[in-house]
Amino acid sequence: MRGRHESTGGSRLTAPAAHRAVAGLTCPVVGFFVARLLEHLVPSLPTVLTYAVCLAVALTLGWRAWSARIDLGARSLRVHNTLATTTVDRRDVRRVSSSGRLEWRRGGDRPVRLPSEALRGAWWTLGTGRTAYALNRERLESWARLTARLDLDQEAA
Repeated sequence: MRGRHESTGGSRLTAPAAHRAVAGLTCPVVGFFVARLLEHLVPSLPTVLTYAVCLAVALTLGWRAWSARIDLGARSLRVHNTLATTTVDRRDVRRVSSSGRLEWRRGGDRPVRLPSEALRGAWWTLGTGRTAYALNRERLESWARLTARLDLDQEAA
């Protein structure tokens, strides 16, 4: 029996919850210190507005850090990182490196290497959660390998 990510593509790869929580909760702390730094370097900025803007940006980044994932669809995948979301067609995926980068091609261009927070832990994780990240890489490699088989199945139909 095939797994969910093989048959329908309806699967989600995420980093361990503790890693995502720490990344999400540190964003507001960093935002506070950025606001303090701006207040110190540019004293003409309104204090309340500076803190409000920095907090809003930090909370947005914190939410995106918490929800960092890879959504495996039937025809494409979406990589949601803290700063950007990228959609990659299933046929363009070339390989998944052990360093947590997804390699894909845009048309005839050279390969693009896209890092993903769901495939490799940050430096501050100190190597914890290795098995979860390895499992995510394996599932993504398996999903990418199915492209040829699905293309053959569609041509036969």
